[in-house]
Amino acid sequence: MAWNAFREHGPHLRFDPHPPPAQHHSGIGVWYGASSPTSALAEAFQADRTIDRIRGNPYLTGVRFTRELRLLDLAADSTGAWPTRAGGTFAMSTGPHPITQRWARRITEAFPDLDGLRYNSRFAGEPCVALFLPASTAMPTRPVMSQPLSHPGLVLRTAGAADHLGYLVI
Repeated sequence: MAWNAFREHGPHLRFDPHPPPAQHHSGIGVWYGASSPTSALAEAFQADRTIDRIRGNPYLTGVRFTRELRLLDLAADSTGAWPTRAGGTFAMSTGPHPITQRWARRITEAFPDLDGLRYNSRFAGEPCVALFLPASTAMPTRPVMSQPLSHPGLVLRTAGAADHLGYLVI
C-alpha cells in the first residue's frame, strides 16, 4: 500500500474499525503510525521479531500532518480518563484484537468526525496512532522522509532499534 493509503480491508489489527468478517469495506479505512522509528519497527516486525530490511521492500516513512488531528487518547500517559469513564481501562491499548476492534467500531460510530486514536505500542510502549478516514484530509501530499530499510543511511538506526527491542536484523 502507499504510505498515505487508508486500508479498507479488515478487520486484521488492533483498532481496525471494519466489521467482521475480514473483507473489503469501502468507506471504512484505517492507517497506523508510530511516534518513533523504534515503535514503527517494533509494530511492523512483531510477528517473528526479526527486522527484515529486504523482504517486501519495507520503507521507513515520516509524515507531518497538515492540520492538528482530533484524537481520542487511550495511551497510558494520557492526562484524561476517557477509557475509565467509558467503562473500559487503559489496558485497551494492549487488549485482544476482537475486543479493541469492537471498541474502534463503537468509537467511530459515536464520534464520526474523530480522526483517530492515540494508544501505546504493545511492543515498544511508546505512543502510536490509528487514524480513521476523517484524518485523510490531514495527510500531506508528500512525506517528510521515506527511505527503504535497505538504505545504508538507516543501518545504524535500524540496528539500534533492534538492539533496544531485542529483535534480530537481516
